[in-house]
Amino acid sequence: MRVSVYSRKAIEAIIADGRFPENTAVISFYDPAIKRIDEDYSHIDYSSVCNTVFYSELDDLDLDVLRRKGYTYDTYFPEAPDIAAFIYHAYNRGMDIICQCEYGQSRSAATAAAILEHFYHNGISIFSNYDYYPNQVVYHKTFDALEQYRRYHDNRYYYAADTDVIKKHIAQLQFPETLIADYKPEDSHSVVDFKEEIEKHLSKKNMLHHTQEEIINALKENKQPVYASFKASKLFYLYFGWNPDGIGTYFRYGCEEIPVYIYFNRYYFNTSDYKLPLHLRKSKNITFSLGSRGNFKSLSFFGKLSWDSERKMIDAIPLIITNMQA
Repeated sequence: MRVSVYSRKAIEAIIADGRFPENTAVISFYDPAIKRIDEDYSHIDYSSVCNTVFYSELDDLDLDVLRRKGYTYDTYFPEAPDIAAFIYHAYNRGMDIICQCEYGQSRSAATAAAILEHFYHNGISIFSNYDYYPNQVVYHKTFDALEQYRRYHDNRYYYAADTDVIKKHIAQLQFPETLIADYKPEDSHSVVDFKEEIEKHLSKKNMLHHTQEEIINALKENKQPVYASFKASKLFYLYFGWNPDGIGTYFRYGCEEIPVYIYFNRYYFNTSDYKLPLHLRKSKNITFSLGSRGNFKSLSFFGKLSWDSERKMIDAIPLIITNMQA
């Protein structure tokens, strides 16, 4: 996806010359301040060259002047989540994106930097270019909205423990109950948000482990269950009866391959628009049980792990599993 930055003057010249690029979406910022002093001022009319346009009427304000203008960080640029959805709409259709504002230096540059950083980790190419002065608030709000959109969008299939189970863990950890105020297992967005928040709290207390070596060392040293968050691939089903009772993987520890058994036999999907990969419907709503006609290829696990010294393996009890890829 090519991402370009233009001023009003430059893009109007391109439109007038008939040089507007094909298969291109536009994010167009225009100024309320100018509109208040010039009755004829309006956003650029792209209707003759493009039908995929997001218009944003937004003052170009830095963080230190928001309060003087009657804004807070939260109330300024409230359409950032909608712009993130628009960007993904263009990206999924293989379109390029033009970011345009009045002078092609601040709001448009910030949006372009956020897009490049999110998809290609190359936002620095905008910040290091002296032609641009990216608006920091627009950059951060756009980037954060894109990251959140990806977390939500990628989480098509997921596992979420019942609310009562989550409450017990919150109480044992002595974390604030506000962490689970919005938690609903059947609501995929609330599950993703909760996973992010509880992992932050555990990390602050140095109670969350991520890498395979770090997890195994913690289990052997502490000799008690530990909280862990990790991505797993090369998965296989666990059978203790007719139907699967979980998913297994392996951790590498030195020259060893240590089995990790993740115990769960049902999962959710976050919208009926997605094709379910295989499995048997467990209830009339959105809960499905693991089936035998295929399996998930990767997942992101959060939960509690314990070391089984007799079997030399890890038992994993999930609280949240997201991004289950079929």
